[in-house]
Amino acid sequence: MLASAFTQMRAKANFVHQFIRNPRKMGSITPSSEALCRTMITSVKWPEASRIAELGAGDGVLTRQILAQMSPDATLDAFEISTTLADKLTALEDPRMTVRTCSAEYLNGNYDVIFSGLPLLSLPPELREAILRAVYNALGPDGVFVQFQYTSLTQPDLSRYFTWERQRVLKNVPPAWVYRCTRHYAP
Repeated sequence: MLASAFTQMRAKANFVHQFIRNPRKMGSITPSSEALCRTMITSVKWPEASRIAELGAGDGVLTRQILAQMSPDATLDAFEISTTLADKLTALEDPRMTVRTCSAEYLNGNYDVIFSGLPLLSLPPELREAILRAVYNALGPDGVFVQFQYTSLTQPDLSRYFTWERQRVLKNVPPAWVYRCTRHYAP
């Protein structure tokens, strides 16, 4: 029990260290809460999800829950630009997952589900636009894009590409909005 608590404290300290080194890339000083991850996970029809992407996978808090929900033949592409955090993701050693240490703007393919914890508002507008365009182009016709944000200021950006509904998650530091987005028209 004590070893488990120590491991959790060390993981949180590492997350804070990563945030201090580059706050614009991390977006938050704490990992996503269980309540936030659960809200994101329940936004998906899992039997229909065979190709999945996660943008800004961080230290794997949401990634582990995605892997737990995925079918044995599903695949996950986890995008994380921090090599330190990408190494933590690789250590999960799940053959269904490929860790990609590149920007989410290089997302391509045909995905059933795309999860994102990227701090869209803190990204330069051109990069934010490139990422949302890449998500739109990579999302299958019946796919879903699940994005969490701490503010509603990115809604105009999301609305250019997607029809969305949102849910507030108060049990997170800070409280967050979870957007469930689907494609609606060509931007």
